[in-house]
Amino acid sequence: MTHPARNSTGAASRAAQHGPQVPAPRAAPGALRLQVFWPVPGVAVLKVAGDIDAATAAPLNRALEELTAHRPRVAVVDLSGVDFLGSTGLAALAHAGERADVRVVAPTRRTARPFSITGLDQLLPVYASRDEALSAC
Repeated sequence: MTHPARNSTGAASRAAQHGPQVPAPRAAPGALRLQVFWPVPGVAVLKVAGDIDAATAAPLNRALEELTAHRPRVAVVDLSGVDFLGSTGLAALAHAGERADVRVVAPTRRTARPFSITGLDQLLPVYASRDEALSAC
């Protein structure tokens, strides 16, 4: 006969009571989701979700190059779905800002802080919401 595992107080552990805890499924490491849409003529929005790091910089660079090749009057890059923003992502955005009028939506500390730390917020306008960025167009 097996007995449930007990902690130091003698109570049965949660795993013994309810079975082992299984972590929630996560997106594949390095997964980056990109979506482009044009809410009004001349204004493009690139919605980015996932981690922006050395492993995902190439798809982001390609998306930004394709977007700026269409010569939008304004390109809004929405980082509201970004969990991590590394230096390669900042470099890609800075480079895109040399080719087009790029506005960045960085609503969280993890997306806004890298812009202020590096001073990139002095080169690219950073907004707290997509609506704010679009109304400034």
